[in-house]
Parts: sequence; C-alpha cells; structure tokens
Amino acid sequence: MKSRIDFHIHSCLSPCAALEMSPRTIVARSQAAGIDCIALTDHGCTENLPAFHDACAEAGMACLYGLEVSTSEEVHVLCLFDDLNRALDFGRMIYSHLPDIPTDSKLFGDQPVVTVDETVTRFAEKLLNTGTDISFFDLVPMALKAGALCIPSHIDREMCGAISHLGFLPDLPYDAVEVVGAIDSEIARRWFVVRFSDSHYPDQIARRFTEIETEAFTVPALRAAFQKLLRK
Repeated sequence: MKSRIDFHIHSCLSPCAALEMSPRTIVARSQAAGIDCIALTDHGCTENLPAFHDACAEAGMACLYGLEVSTSEEVHVLCLFDDLNRALDFGRMIYSHLPDIPTDSKLFGDQPVVTVDETVTRFAEKLLNTGTDISFFDLVPMALKAGALCIPSHIDREMCGAISHLGFLPDLPYDAVEVVGAIDSEIARRWFVVRFSDSHYPDQIARRFTEIETEAFTVPALRAAFQKLLRK
C-alpha cells in the first residue's frame, strides 16, 4: 500500500513561516489532506519538535523529527530522524554553529518556541535562517553519521539550492534529493527524487508530496524504500 509523505514543513519557529503554523495546525491540515507521515523541519533549530511530537502522538500521526540546515554556502539540506532525542541533540549542535546574529522580529519575523497547546514559552535568540559555518561537504557525512536521512532541499531552486549555489550537485551519498520543478534525468538515475511541500503557511501543506511503499516510517525502512524505488 502506498503512503503519502511530506518531509519539509516549517512551524512558527522559522522566522519566514506564519505564526499560524503551530504543531497542531500542521498535523490537522496534513491529516485532512491525506498525508500519512510528516516531518517538521524548521530552519536551524529543533526547539518546536517536542510540541510537534505531542501533537502527532495525540492525533495518531506518523512523523519524523528534523530540521533544515543552511550550510556555509547557504545550501539548504533536510536532516530527518526517527528518534526525537537524536534530533534534538543534532539540532543543538547545528544551532551552536549559527552566527551570533540576534534576531529582529520587526525585520525577520518572530521565532516562538511553543507547547502543544500553542503557549509561547520563549523565542529563539539567534536569527535562524542564516548559514552555519558547516560546509555542504561536511554536513552530509555528519548528518548520515548521526543517524539522519540526508536530503538536499529544492536542489533546482535558485535560492538556497545546491545546483545554483555550488554550480553542480556533488556526488555524495544523499538518501534522496528534493526538487520543485522538472526532474533532471541524470539526477533521477543517481538519486531518488522527492517532492515535498516546503510549507510556511497552512494552505501550503500537501501542495507537493511523494508516494512510496515502505514497511515502516523509520530511517532504515525509508532508506530501503527509496533505494528500491530508485532501482525500478
């Protein structure tokens, strides 16, 4: 049986996302759209993952825990875990590699950390949608070693896409690559290609998704499913 997955969704913690993007709203909208498994992938920070975990648990929604990392070249990469604590540990490490640029809510938007009941507990202090000091070539093996699925984001997009910022897509062992537009045949032969919503607003949820057959929504099972589909 095929499952619909959307592993690129931002909550209100991301400064470029709507404040309406609470974990409960994300889960409810995803379920209403027929998505079977989702991932929360805020920019550079994982502090809304506990609330996301609780929202998914109370709704019976399958999920992964992630974040979208901006490398030193400002290339975006999705790092996805099936274990909350691993994701939080990785997120704290990534946050420590962000520059010490304080956020300005008037210029960039708020960055609230919330509970499952949408209570704001604090605000992330560093500006989250900036590049870390970790290169793309270092981040990929770092994420894989930490136990994550590693998927370069919107590789075909001019802003923060690998091809635009690096000039090419390096031959590295990504689990998949995310595209927005047409699929390049050479890339599709080398890596499994996914489409996710990259939602920043509630009405963007499920605008793009990927259908797969998988035994479970775990990192090993999803990796195996991607490889099986790539070989077809």
